[in-house]
Amino acid sequence: MEGKPVHGRKLEAEIVMKIDSPFAVAAVGDLIAPQPLARQDQRFRALVERIVEADVGFANMESSLIDFARFENGAIAGTAAPPRMGEAIKAMGVTMVSRANNHTFDCGVMGMIATDAALDALDIVHAGTGPNLQEARAARCRETGKGRVGLVSFYSIADTGHFGPTYARTEATARMGSVGGAPGVNPLHVTGYNVVSQAQLDALKELACDIYGERPGATVPACDAHPERFRFFDQWYQVGEDVGAIHYDMDAADRQGILASVRNGKIYADFLIATVHAHQTTRFDPALAFGNVKGMKEAVDHYPANFVVELARQCIDNGADMFVTHGVHALAGMEIYKGKPIFYGLSNFIFQFGLQFGAGYDVLANFEKKSELENPASHEAILATSHFDKGRLVEVRLFPADLGGARRPISQMGIPLEPEPALAEAILARFAEYSAPFGTRIAVENGVGIVRVDA
Repeated sequence: MEGKPVHGRKLEAEIVMKIDSPFAVAAVGDLIAPQPLARQDQRFRALVERIVEADVGFANMESSLIDFARFENGAIAGTAAPPRMGEAIKAMGVTMVSRANNHTFDCGVMGMIATDAALDALDIVHAGTGPNLQEARAARCRETGKGRVGLVSFYSIADTGHFGPTYARTEATARMGSVGGAPGVNPLHVTGYNVVSQAQLDALKELACDIYGERPGATVPACDAHPERFRFFDQWYQVGEDVGAIHYDMDAADRQGILASVRNGKIYADFLIATVHAHQTTRFDPALAFGNVKGMKEAVDHYPANFVVELARQCIDNGADMFVTHGVHALAGMEIYKGKPIFYGLSNFIFQFGLQFGAGYDVLANFEKKSELENPASHEAILATSHFDKGRLVEVRLFPADLGGARRPISQMGIPLEPEPALAEAILARFAEYSAPFGTRIAVENGVGIVRVDA
């Protein structure tokens, strides 16, 4: 980032936090709910009130809001919910949502448009989707009594397939002159490299050349084109010390476009949240492990992929005041970078995937087939409130949440409740463990995690 004067103004002065009064942002992870929640029990309300009390409530919206009786534009998928569900999440205090994720097109492009329209009608600000790339990538803003809050949302798409080729078609394309572009999500394309030793890479090169050599007319790959990287059929491999990890390179144009949106959004806003929906972690890529990892696939690893850490920090450098990662469906720690909070995984907040009414299947049999939905790691969550004063972060409070999993009947799974003391302590201990590599120190006071930030 360069601080080049623009019409006599310096960029650095325009992208600082501009809210001086006490200001709080509540952040949770993924929302997948087939029906509105209207629970009033104390353990549910104890969590929800933390969001309601904040100046802004943020979440990732993975459900599609569909009028079932009138929707005639394609299939209604298992993540669909009636528009009343939007009313319910607004009543929970959620006022800003990310929409760039792998479920955006579950009901097709018209489902995306219908959901965005329903959120507009509810005055829930959403970002990450649009009729073309420019609008999907742009920051969206919410006016509060203390200042304007911006949101930039994007979704990481790996070139290894990422749940199959269908998802590659969810990305928005750029408007070019009078040509409108395609509607969709704001994409961040990434390329994954399996980390191996030099000996392992040499063995792969030898094997590939031998195999291709037995295929008449086939083009033998250039085994010596790059000494430390090689594509073995459809997978990339790279020499490194952390064998078994996955290293990701970001598409340069996507990265630059996202950072430009962060800068522009922050110039327009007083506070800005940047957020990514990423299923990739340090040792997991859905395209590599799907179908052979027991349990909720993303929940097998609790440490963020290298590109998430890199881009989160770059977003902060370019004006973001907070960064939130979702999509891993598990806890993944946090850090304080240059006085700003980065959340690498708060897990799910409402997780009732596959419970859509009238879906036409045996619900019990469906859950037995999808045992990953009961993975304990996907049913432990954090509700984080970040507290600012005089333009700087003062404290982050971490409230553990229990979504139940296999300990509850199916009808009550995935609903966040205040945990019993022993489970609350365990959730906070795990979150502290995942945060430790980033130098984050978490104190526990009365069942709440506290991160204090020095001036």
